This record gives sequence, C-alpha cells and structure tokens, in this order.
Amino acid sequence: MRYIPSHNDFLEFLRNYKDMVILSMHPQADPDAVGSAIGLTNLIRFLNPKLSIRTLKPKLSALSQKLLVITDFKFDPIEMEEVLSPFLLICLDHNLIDSRFMTPETKIVILDHHIQTDLEVEISHDFRLDSFMATAEIIASLYYQANIPFDSQITKGLLAGILFDSRRFLYADRELFDCVNFLLRDNPNIYSEVMKLFSSFRTDSEKMACIKAAQRMKRFHINNTILLISHVSSYEAAAARSLINIGGDVAIVIANRKQETRISFRTSPSFPKETGISLGKDIIPSLIKQFGGSGGGHDGAAGYNSKILDLNSVKEFLFQHFKTIISEKKM
Repeated sequence: MRYIPSHNDFLEFLRNYKDMVILSMHPQADPDAVGSAIGLTNLIRFLNPKLSIRTLKPKLSALSQKLLVITDFKFDPIEMEEVLSPFLLICLDHNLIDSRFMTPETKIVILDHHIQTDLEVEISHDFRLDSFMATAEIIASLYYQANIPFDSQITKGLLAGILFDSRRFLYADRELFDCVNFLLRDNPNIYSEVMKLFSSFRTDSEKMACIKAAQRMKRFHINNTILLISHVSSYEAAAARSLINIGGDVAIVIANRKQETRISFRTSPSFPKETGISLGKDIIPSLIKQFGGSGGGHDGAAGYNSKILDLNSVKEFLFQHFKTIISEKKM
C-alpha cells in the first residue's frame, strides 16, 4: 500500500483537537468524496469520540445518494452561514477553500488525490497526494498505517470511492489492489454488494443527456487526436464518458446551469500516456486563468466550475488551447 508521510502528526492532532470539525466536499459530490467522508468521520470518532463532526450541507450525485443507502450512513449537515469559529475545516477530494473560511481561527486540512494547484492559505496538514488513485485510498491507508479497526460500513464507503475513481480498476496498480485486499480482508463478500451500485441502470435523464451530447457534439481532428466538444444542461460527466466510449480521444462537455457553468473533461486511457498531456496540469490552470472559476483533476479526468460563461467563447478557447498543446507535442 502507498505510504502517507507525517500521518502520525495528523492523527495526534485529531486526538487532541477540541473544537468543531467541518467536512467539505466538492459540488455534486461523487462516491469517492462521500466514501472518504464516511471513512474519515468514523476514524475521527475512534480517535476523539467527543468531537462534533458536521458536514457542509452536501450536494450529492445520484450515485452517492445510493451509496448512503447501502452504507446506512447519515451526515450531520450544516449551512455555511451557521459555522462559527474556531473550527477545523477538512477538505475531502478537493482543495477549493471558500474565502469566508480563511480566518486566523480556522485550521485547514486537505485530503485529496488530484493534481496539486497553488493555494494562498496556510494549511495545517496538507495531504494532496496525486500518486493515490482515490481520496478513499488515502483514508484507507490511514486506517492501515495507524492500525485502526473498521467495520462493513467503512469498507463499503471506501471501496465504493476506489471503484468509482479507478473506473472499476481501469486505472489501477499493485498498491491499489493491496489496499482493496486490506479493506476486504474480513468482509470479502462486500465487493459484490458494492459492485451492484455501479451496475444499476442509468436514469432516463442521464440517458437523454448522453444522447443530446452525441447529437450536439462537434468533432475535430488535431493530428491523430479526435477531440469531441458538446454541451448539455446536466449530467455533463456522464455525457463526457459516453463520448469517450463512442471513440473520442478527448471529450469536453459543458453544462450551463442557471448561474453556473460546469465543464467535464475525459480522455481515453491511452491519451495521457501517448501525448504527455495532463488535463489537471495543462488544461484546468489555463481555463482558470482565462475565465476565473475553479477546478482540478487528474491526467485523464477533470472538472471545472465558474459563474455563467458564454458557451461559444468557452468552446472556442478550449478548441484553440487543445490545438496548441497537441500540436506542440507533435503527435
């Protein structure tokens, strides 16, 4: 299993902490974020049972809502306006810190496996570990290295997070399988139960989003790369994955929702390796620099959020940017 540096300092900090703990997940929190929150909540309760652990009122994906059902886990939600200092903010599966939390009294911890971005805030414990396949893998490694007991609820949550972000082991290595073996050592039958979460049929709304994305997509050939760009009103991540499944090397799907623009990026498994292009390193920072907003991701999957943007302007910028960096790689 992958090793987490300075984990003992973090665990000792949790044992001695006395104020409220606030967990923060990204919008439309996926099973990796939710599974990590389940695992971390129980870990903190084991170390320091008297602590109050609240979760910033989460907006969960449909799959994450199903995960809460099979784990029988309930968050203790809190609105941002209700949070009072001092408190400990723990960012799970993201590093987007609201400026309202950047106060001298706030301590901040980040547990995230996405590609690192620059932060203008002091972090008490920084576990941005992009060598890990999922944030749930980071939480599982904390259990392993500290020899902390866990039950079937934790196993389900962490396993679901790992399965989701590794795309059912499409992206996996020996260390990840060692982690899964550790989680399943006392409950091997849980694997089939959690897998059912990912084999359920998609909703009609999700299917329609994927169909509309295919109907509206624009196809570009840049050297040997097939770039597909489209737009929908929701389910942009599912739509981007579907465009990869029909043959795209890179898929970009934009969703304008009321006062928000969300963009989902996906690549084929071979694209980052063959080109050396990383969505998290080469695309998201440039998008933020051009339009503001926030985002992050991996080499082959990334997401971006901002205030509402002009659809055509974003599409043109992304096309030109991909054209430039792909041409520079001389594929």
